[in-house]
Amino acid sequence: MINRSKILLLYFFGFFLFTSCLENPELSSLDLISNTKSLEKASGVTLNFSDFGKSKLLLKAPQLIKFLSDDQQLIMECPSGLELIFYDSLNNVESTLIADYGKLYTEKEFLNVKNNVRFDNYNLDTLFAQELDIDFAKDSIYSEKMVIFSNNEGRISGTNLIANSNFTFFQLSDISEGYVNYELE
Repeated sequence: MINRSKILLLYFFGFFLFTSCLENPELSSLDLISNTKSLEKASGVTLNFSDFGKSKLLLKAPQLIKFLSDDQQLIMECPSGLELIFYDSLNNVESTLIADYGKLYTEKEFLNVKNNVRFDNYNLDTLFAQELDIDFAKDSIYSEKMVIFSNNEGRISGTNLIANSNFTFFQLSDISEGYVNYELE
């Protein structure tokens, strides 16, 4: 489940990257002034964010690029894919998100992931998609494209997804396929 503490962790992530950029000896202050679009590039990124010693979020990305938009919003892009692991208050894995591409808009508290997206929660519910938009402030997941939701009870596919982050609520339009698992006695 995505909550306010996870949003704060993502802000700390942005702050961490910003301060590390300023301390990077390969990037002079003149480079920062002349190249305000791309502030930092990193490879093999693994970041663990914690709250009072307990892990909350783990980000793994082969490549991360940080830049400012035209309106000076900090944007972090993972062009080679990402894996996000969310932890609950007992340090148990709550959910995982894997995608081939991701872009986080820090001010808007918004994440866009694309291509081979897989979002699993602790109940073994799985959402497959080609593109998902995650609004952390509203604890909501959206997609206008085809998605497949699967769990031990069955599978359903459709478009125009609206859901919360732990899949206790979801709505699909234009359902194209679905089935229910049941046992015959």
